[in-house]
Amino acid sequence: MSTKSRTMLNRWLKFAQFLLWPGTCILCRQPSQRPHDLCVSCAATLIETPNPCPGCGLPLPLPPGHGTALRCGACHGPRPLAQVLAPYAWQPPLNTLVSHYKYHAQLQHGRVLGTLLLPHIRHRYDPATLPQLLVPVPLHPQRLRQRGYNQALLLARQLGQALDIPVSHSLVQRQRNTTPQQGLSASARRHNLDGAFILADPTPPQGLQRIALVDDVITTMSTLNALARVLHQQLPGPLTLHGWAIARA
Repeated sequence: MSTKSRTMLNRWLKFAQFLLWPGTCILCRQPSQRPHDLCVSCAATLIETPNPCPGCGLPLPLPPGHGTALRCGACHGPRPLAQVLAPYAWQPPLNTLVSHYKYHAQLQHGRVLGTLLLPHIRHRYDPATLPQLLVPVPLHPQRLRQRGYNQALLLARQLGQALDIPVSHSLVQRQRNTTPQQGLSASARRHNLDGAFILADPTPPQGLQRIALVDDVITTMSTLNALARVLHQQLPGPLTLHGWAIARA
């Protein structure tokens, strides 16, 4: 089946699903009147990061209209990640949605979050500049057994299906069960991830030039940067690495 035919089929299936099972807003619990479970009124309460730096996702102290090429002072010069896209601020109610998705197995929250992220990706990229592969941030096997799922992998699969981009859950692995990043200082976060990731696939896809690393939220960028360094060091050829997440804390 061609990509165009698959896209059309997915649209019809989603329309049929909406007619049979209309959405219920995960915030106000009222009918969402949309194909996904977030109504227009509640969606309007989510706060987008104003003038985000394309290098780290933090807000730039500039008025709108000054162009997207500008970066904050910390993002000048070589960086492990060429671009970061994390459109929402870590504010209520979005932080609650992410926390319920990540720690309380509210997987329907993850589907809503992926739906919110997609239009921002499509606005930032055209088909020729989209990444060729999505790599979710891996969990250590012990953490995965405790949680039962990798929230970054589920998010990456949703984005990959919508954008027709393959997803690799085996390219990299987390070999150290690191201390949770929450509550650590920025310096401690960086050292906490030393040697945490390894390239696990001995035969990665050939001809890779653009990869997006997918996570739920970016706090200090320590995790994505540590993962990006491993890929730069161990994959052949020049790579352009991007970071995608729902929110930037």
